[in-house]
Amino acid sequence: MKINPKNVATKFLFTFLITTIVSTVPKEVYGQQNPVKPVLAYELNTIIDSISKIVPRYYIKPEIANQIVTHIRNKNKEGHYATITNPQILSDSLSQDLRAINGDLHMNMIYRSPRELTTSDSPPIQVNKTGIWTNYGLNEMKVLDGNIGYLKIKHFTQHQHLDSIRPVVTNAIEFLKNTDAIIIDVRNNGGGFEDMVAYYISYFFDTKEPIHLSDYRCTLHNHTYGISTDPNITGTKLPNTQLYILVNANTGSAAESFAYMLKHLDRATIIGETTAGAGNGASHHEINDRFTIQVSSEETINAITKTSFEKTGVIPHISATSIEAFSKAYKLALEYAKKNNKRKIHPSNYDHLISFISTPKSNKTIDTSVYSKYLGIYKAGNIHITITMENNLLYGQMKSKGGKMELTLLENHTFKVGDIKERIRFVLDKNENVIQLIGIDSPMKLIKVSK
Repeated sequence: MKINPKNVATKFLFTFLITTIVSTVPKEVYGQQNPVKPVLAYELNTIIDSISKIVPRYYIKPEIANQIVTHIRNKNKEGHYATITNPQILSDSLSQDLRAINGDLHMNMIYRSPRELTTSDSPPIQVNKTGIWTNYGLNEMKVLDGNIGYLKIKHFTQHQHLDSIRPVVTNAIEFLKNTDAIIIDVRNNGGGFEDMVAYYISYFFDTKEPIHLSDYRCTLHNHTYGISTDPNITGTKLPNTQLYILVNANTGSAAESFAYMLKHLDRATIIGETTAGAGNGASHHEINDRFTIQVSSEETINAITKTSFEKTGVIPHISATSIEAFSKAYKLALEYAKKNNKRKIHPSNYDHLISFISTPKSNKTIDTSVYSKYLGIYKAGNIHITITMENNLLYGQMKSKGGKMELTLLENHTFKVGDIKERIRFVLDKNENVIQLIGIDSPMKLIKVSK
């Protein structure tokens, strides 16, 4: 079934996703063949007139819609847009003004550049929309040390392609079903489609009846519809597996729904930053062959909270920066597995793994100048290790043993070596000068012989 983007309400940050894909295409491929045409007065008038008609017709709150239109028409009368002839800059400016009244992140003007258009008879494939470019949004899955599952979801692909998606999702769940906890990463996930969110969530419950997740009130026809879990999904259900959801400020729209629903169903621990706050559903309306307007046309009503995360975002259970979120979740997952030790693993094994989990910080928050004291050559017998620093990262390299390994700070003067289960510590004298490098997990004691 072909779906017309003019009248299908979605919860999809298309601007983010399209920009992500388009940015991978070399500019020189398109630059000369498809020169950018400036926006002329007649096209600008068409755009402003279209906004004036579409926004009041579809936006979820009529009084806000009127304010948005008035704001844009006033700016147009003042000549603000007439000075902008670059279509991308105009699109960005209109998007900003569409959001100016109440900060609704689903209000966008989308410009399709010449490099997105094709010279062939076939229309271009919207690769992120269908998911064929990204394995239907399932970006990465693996089992971490300690039997902890990890699943990275880049976006929630259109339910129209469910026949293709179903075996991919099922295989991912089957791959992770024997793990003792699962970390699901939706950081930087711009959104997607709510029915796909419901499909994923269905794997984490085992009920005979569907679980009502959310309702959506469509403005145009004052129609409300809902989504629920599917009790009849194929494959293994994981109703008792501990879940940790990673989010950040770039987690938007349907990805926020995923975290929000699991949070308020008391089914997962949310870790990271407060999310974007794009809670409304949206529809797309083509203005001409270059411009499309995205309008918030559905109000989201969560089945439990009777509200949504619009503007407020999803507030995590455990606050952490985006870069810290994974380490915090991994540590919690290992502590959970240790406490609920169904496999009779000796607790010291979990303790050993936990000791290697660092809390990474951005280069802006680490004073890497202190690393300079560690630099140099360390020797003992036939062992010869050189410590260097590149791009604010510390590295260790053993002579005649291949490549360098990144050293990750665990605590004062103690570092993890690459991805191997080895830790080293730099020993300082009373004057804070580094004099030795010792192994914590191996009997190594090296003397610093040069800087």
